[in-house]
Amino acid sequence: MIAILALAVVTGSLGTPPPPARAEIPPHLGYGINVRLEDNIDPLYAPLGFEWIKLWEEYEDTPPAERLPYKVLFAIYCAGMPADLDAWGDHVEAIATAGLGLVEAYEIGNEPNARRFWGNDPPDPAQYVQVLRVAYERIKAVDPGATVVSAGLAPVGRIEGTCKGWNGNDCGAMDEREYARQMLRLGAGEFFDVFGYHPYGFAYTPETDPYAVSNGFAFRGAEVMHEILEQHGLGYKPIWATEFNWIRDPSEDGSLPWTCHGYSEYEDAFGWMDVSEEQQADYIVRAFQYADANWPWMGAMFVWNLDWYDYNWLCEASRYFSILKVDYTDYNPYRDSLPVPYAITWADDIAAAPYTTTLAYDALATMEKRPGSFVPRLMIEPAVVTFWADVREPGVLTDVVVPLNAGHGVLTWTATVASGMQVTGTGMVGLQVTPTLVITTGLQGMPLTVTVDSTGYSTGTFTGLITVTATTTDVLDVPQIVPVILRVLPELPHVYLPFILSGAP
Repeated sequence: MIAILALAVVTGSLGTPPPPARAEIPPHLGYGINVRLEDNIDPLYAPLGFEWIKLWEEYEDTPPAERLPYKVLFAIYCAGMPADLDAWGDHVEAIATAGLGLVEAYEIGNEPNARRFWGNDPPDPAQYVQVLRVAYERIKAVDPGATVVSAGLAPVGRIEGTCKGWNGNDCGAMDEREYARQMLRLGAGEFFDVFGYHPYGFAYTPETDPYAVSNGFAFRGAEVMHEILEQHGLGYKPIWATEFNWIRDPSEDGSLPWTCHGYSEYEDAFGWMDVSEEQQADYIVRAFQYADANWPWMGAMFVWNLDWYDYNWLCEASRYFSILKVDYTDYNPYRDSLPVPYAITWADDIAAAPYTTTLAYDALATMEKRPGSFVPRLMIEPAVVTFWADVREPGVLTDVVVPLNAGHGVLTWTATVASGMQVTGTGMVGLQVTPTLVITTGLQGMPLTVTVDSTGYSTGTFTGLITVTATTTDVLDVPQIVPVILRVLPELPHVYLPFILSGAP
């Protein structure tokens, strides 16, 4: 549910530069959609041919009682800072227990950078990091292989002002970029496996450069969030688009919804960005295609939404993000006592409202899909270990590398030291250094300590190799070969102190 401030029409170039030429990226996306009611899964979701589904505690209370033939992201409800974090943690743990073996991933809250979704309190990233930490620790205690997704942030734009000491915060919303930076500065990166974001497309094509439009309101705003993760050393962590879409002009659904343009609740916030039904269908498909071709760091993407087509009152924006729609051609629940837009409420009319598919539904059902593998992916940081030694002062040098999981689930690694002649990307290499490993196996994120003794080496450059692989066969990007470089100098300049540096040779 996108939180968008009542904004005037934004202007900017609609330039759509072609994506840069590059080698094809292996499949990495998950194709999903937000579903309100489990009863709609078989008749409405299944025909789409997706493999991911997002369900909400807000609407279904608990995870599915039985194993679905789909991967499940379950959104845990958190509308603001809990009065009792421990009690809320117990609640999260109960959800994870109920979802064990039934749920692949959990999203912790929804758009906490918007007051509307933070208990009507001003957004506060420090509070959210506390919530995220408790949820992460409780879920992992029950299901270590579950994926924890931070709450998808709402793209609210470049907010001015300061609220509760946070810049970019006007107490109603906080700039999503600044919110993300503060989350990461406060250590949130330790408490999520995947970063959640809502890259809505607003009024622009999926290929639009976010720096070419006001407020960065573009689908490719996800690229900015990835840049922020990289700046904080977390670029290896995937991003999931837990909501995205373009809103369909209500008038596309008939003469009755057309009246929504006369009501400020809809028009002021959403009227400037609505697109035709044809554009909605085209843009969603192109968004999947763009992410598939250009964003190897993007994981599961969930269209907003499947079945909010009859939700709340007639001019509820969620209805027109839905890829289903009420057919108002022969259905008009107009009541003389109420203005037209308020004619449809939570009353019996809703259950009677007929629906039909939109062009977007049909396009998604027939779209070519390249689903990725949501399994662990081994990454080593740093990729090369370089030791610097003074020939006059030989001794033992120590450094660490960290095997990371750039994918999903749990990764256990094992490391060995290569010796003799080895085949590398540049051919046969004679190894002159034999590192020592303090440990040879561990879990993702556990440092691997490497030592080298420079005693007996003359000046020059000497090479060794460490091989790191996984203990299971479902891990991508294995094995990883880590060069170990020993550079022995006649004299070690002070610029190199301390003696041990990590990085490229």
